[in-house]
Amino acid sequence: MSELTYGRLDKMLRSLGFSCRTATLRTRALVYEHPQTGAMIILPEAPAGNRVLPHHVAAVQGTLKVHGIADPLDLTAEPQRAS
Repeated sequence: MSELTYGRLDKMLRSLGFSCRTATLRTRALVYEHPQTGAMIILPEAPAGNRVLPHHVAAVQGTLKVHGIADPLDLTAEPQRAS
């Protein structure tokens, strides 16, 4: 299994149609929004080369599944749009 980084996750989410903006909550965060479904994912701003924390992977997988955006939910593979 390859290591998923925040940089790779960013590219994958954008390839699935998410836009991204920076917001300041308690700390700086990245807000990913999917206009077609209304899905929103909020992740802390992290260096692109850092490995994605397991609970962030779970949050992204859950959001993609609930909104029917991508399948399969293996974020280490290339993304495939849900049919």
